[in-house]
Amino acid sequence: MGKKRFRSVIRVLGFFLVLALLRDVLANGRPLYCRIGGEAYFPGLRSIWADKDLPYSAPALRRIQQLPQTFEAWKDEKNYDESPVFALIPFSPGEYSRQNPASFLHPGQIHPGMSSRFRHWLGTDEGGHDVAAGIVSGARIALMVSLLSMGIAGILGVLLGALAGFWGDYRLRIPWLTLSCTIISIPIAYFYAVIARQYELENAASVSEWGKSLLIFVLIMLGVRQASKFADKWLQTSLVTVPIDLLLMRLTEIFNAVPKLIFILIVAALLPYNQNIWVLIALIGLLNWTDIALFVRSELLRVRELDYVTAARAMGFSDRRTFWRHAFPNALRPALVIFAFNMANAILLEAALSFLGFGGNTLRGISWGSLLESVRVQPGAWWVGIPSGLAIALTVMTINNLGELLASKPARSTT
Repeated sequence: MGKKRFRSVIRVLGFFLVLALLRDVLANGRPLYCRIGGEAYFPGLRSIWADKDLPYSAPALRRIQQLPQTFEAWKDEKNYDESPVFALIPFSPGEYSRQNPASFLHPGQIHPGMSSRFRHWLGTDEGGHDVAAGIVSGARIALMVSLLSMGIAGILGVLLGALAGFWGDYRLRIPWLTLSCTIISIPIAYFYAVIARQYELENAASVSEWGKSLLIFVLIMLGVRQASKFADKWLQTSLVTVPIDLLLMRLTEIFNAVPKLIFILIVAALLPYNQNIWVLIALIGLLNWTDIALFVRSELLRVRELDYVTAARAMGFSDRRTFWRHAFPNALRPALVIFAFNMANAILLEAALSFLGFGGNTLRGISWGSLLESVRVQPGAWWVGIPSGLAIALTVMTINNLGELLASKPARSTT
């Protein structure tokens, strides 16, 4: 029964993963292949590795891209030497026609003024976005948000939980100069990484600028740490006991006291209207690390008292070696279980925020939650609400089943 259930979970997750990876091949409003002036082009495939709104280098494609009615121009066969090859869903996620908005078309209806090949298989939403393309794109948004946000939460949670659980309040001793310099360097690194680059971040066309800021922050922190360690060896400063367990428990209490949805909506109100999806990922990740930290901490409190950890200390192994080689691997299992459950929570949170309008036009028609928002305008648009609602429910149920399977699997000791 367990193996059969596991296969079902893998099949469903594999299906959504295929949708996410092949989004630009399955749903694309630009030809996957066409010929113009005797030359072969692949305008639709470029969106796999580049922003679709960037100007094309080929003059023939750039001419179509710059036409006033771009939506219709890409689908007008008069612009090509022969009939172009379109995707199974010949509409890109989030695109709509300004000439014929086509709001709330029923499933199977042809887009007004176009040939029968441009059919909306699942209809359109309030803004004229193709629902089928939105379902395919929503799989990528859901998996990307859940994996990346929980990646951030996992790194923070495992690191802080491991420090608190293994070293507690009395075993972590750090030179006072290193500790002081680390604390002082945090606002300095934040200033140069975020405040000094505020203009670049506000006008960033991609996530690369945020990546540069993260790199600047990390490099400043590492540079200060290495300099302080070198100074400590030379000055031989005294050690300070850091009550890491006490600090972690107070920090988790603060974070758990903040309602996640309300906090993100408050932050969204302070940001520009069209928030980037990466801002949503960062916010979800920074608010969901506490459960992982508490689970890892509780497991390490148990592991550090086991015989093989006591034997490693008796043999003279350093705390660092005992932690990495013996204690830490046995504490990762609870983290994987809670990681799976929090992935489902992240998908629900992203859908709720999209439903409430987070992201503005940047997420309109490309996420499951934004599709559900259209149902508020016309509750009778079942073709919009049912597919997106089923996609959310199926994904969340599948990931929760994966978490239950991980929790029920017998643990193996790595002594």
